[in-house]
Amino acid sequence: MRTYILKRLLLMVPTLVGITLLTYAIVRLAPGDPVGAMIRMQAGNVNPRVFEKEADRIRERLGLKDYNFWGEDPERIDAVEKILNAFYGYGRWVSHMARGDFGESMQKRTREGSKDPFDLYLERANVSVILNLIAEALIFLIAIPVGLMGARYHGRLFDRGSTVVLLGLWSVPQVLAGTLLLSLLARGGIGLEWFPYANLHGADPDAMGWGTWFVDTLWHATLPVACLVYGGLAYLAKLGRASLLENLRADYVRTARSKGLPESRVVYHHALRNSLLPMITTMVMMLPMLLGGSVVVERIFSLPGMGDLIVGAAMQRDLAVIMFGTLVYGTLTLVSLLLADILYAWADPRIRYD
Repeated sequence: MRTYILKRLLLMVPTLVGITLLTYAIVRLAPGDPVGAMIRMQAGNVNPRVFEKEADRIRERLGLKDYNFWGEDPERIDAVEKILNAFYGYGRWVSHMARGDFGESMQKRTREGSKDPFDLYLERANVSVILNLIAEALIFLIAIPVGLMGARYHGRLFDRGSTVVLLGLWSVPQVLAGTLLLSLLARGGIGLEWFPYANLHGADPDAMGWGTWFVDTLWHATLPVACLVYGGLAYLAKLGRASLLENLRADYVRTARSKGLPESRVVYHHALRNSLLPMITTMVMMLPMLLGGSVVVERIFSLPGMGDLIVGAAMQRDLAVIMFGTLVYGTLTLVSLLLADILYAWADPRIRYD
């Protein structure tokens, strides 16, 4: 197992290189001039000479300047040179990142004024972490009993009813679900107006006591968490039901029943443990999936989380913020894949990777 883990950790390096290189090239080679757009948005119409001088200065500082490799017309950069500039810029980004320098955002700042992508993500991480940890726990706590009951009472009323409900939940797009929740249950909508429509805390969370802060956070997080939970809940419950049904038809279960063991012991002691294996590994992989889904949820509910930050950076082509987000999400996904394999081998002694 140790050899396998070491190999997987070493393979993460070229995988992350491929992910980040592809992302850097796509952003860098896309048409348009994000630096020029930023200057025009901040300063309006400026003198062309001043504009070009300022734009070149910013491009040089951010590592976005295109160089003429052929020594010909300095104003003309051909397609091959653009590709070479993308590789050169990526190498520059890697060398700076290795020294702990993640660059600086073109337009984003923290409350303290920092433009470092690390500080920007750290400031917003608590929102995304709170949402996804609550969602992950609720999915696991609800999906396992629902899937277990569906398999235990296969073909009966509960099984049929839960199947219809779960398929219905799985079919609803997240954007539509979020819009409906806002319209029907949030303040300013057309429905009950029970919950806030934006942010994760009230006006002054620092002045709240621990208990008040906890209740206020749960109240604000109810609609976003519901929007995150329903899809994963439906998938995991159906997976658990199918897995338990498969194990209940296995030979070792028939043998246990033939020995006269009570049905509850057959189901909960013998079949359930093996049925949980795919659910455990799926739950580990759901964390990066939920973080990806929180991008949509944070935009819908106006939550200042990591998903909202990376979407805003993509719209503004803020390269430093995009690259740091790609590095974080890519690393989290690869670590989750490795952790899923380790947990599978731990839960089932028959699995060996050596």
